[in-house]
Formats: sequence, structure tokens, C-alpha cells
Amino acid sequence: MSPNLQENLTPLEANILAFFVGGAAQDLVIAGRFFPRTEVVNNIDDKMQMATRRFGFKVKSKTRPAAVAFVDHMIEKGAWSTKAQDFGGTMHQFQPEVFRSELQAMADADPIVQEAKAASETFWTDRFAELTGA
Repeated sequence: MSPNLQENLTPLEANILAFFVGGAAQDLVIAGRFFPRTEVVNNIDDKMQMATRRFGFKVKSKTRPAAVAFVDHMIEKGAWSTKAQDFGGTMHQFQPEVFRSELQAMADADPIVQEAKAASETFWTDRFAELTGA
């Protein structure tokens, strides 16, 4: 994952992003219609909250910055196409092939994802407990 993607995230938010990229994002399916960026962010934020809820409120409540970073990165990479509307505004449409390719590249480049793959099955529980003081 590009260092730029995580540069404005706290360690907790960066780990939330890595957890999502290495897990729940792999199963992401979004309707093929156009959505405004805010709706795409809300959708991803909701999916991140659902994925992280088992780690408690302190983790689940910090997904928004990770969702924004993820969506902005994926839009930049073409995983959501961009179309300017005649009446103003910009809309985005999910591109599954580009998304899967970029998601794999993100997972392969993220040292946290790689660390989790090599660690025990309690890695994420331990990591989030450490980051939240739980």
C-alpha cells in the first residue's frame, strides 16, 4: 500500500484499513450504478464498521478516516470510474476488475497485511487491543 494512503491516518486507522484490505474488502460487491463520492464513502465506512465490530466500539468508531482514504485511493486508481454530471457534481461507478486488481496490489504492498498473514490467528484481536488499550 502506498505510504501516501496511510500518511494521514493514525496507527489505529491504518490497522483498520489493513484489516479491511486483507479481509472484508475481498468480498466487496457494489451495484453497477453511479453513486456520489459521499455515498461510496458511507457504504465503505459501513462495511468497515461491520467488519471491525467484533473488536469493540473503540475500533468500530474510528473507521471513517480509513474509509475516506480507501475510497479516494480506489477512485484515483480507477476502481470507481468518474463521470461529471451535466447538472453539476461527479458520480462514481464500481469497476470490479480494476477494484480486484488494485485491492490485491494494496494487500501485497501493505506491511501490516503481510504481518497479519504470517502471524497467529489472534493477530488482529491482539493488535486492536494494544492500539485501543483494551
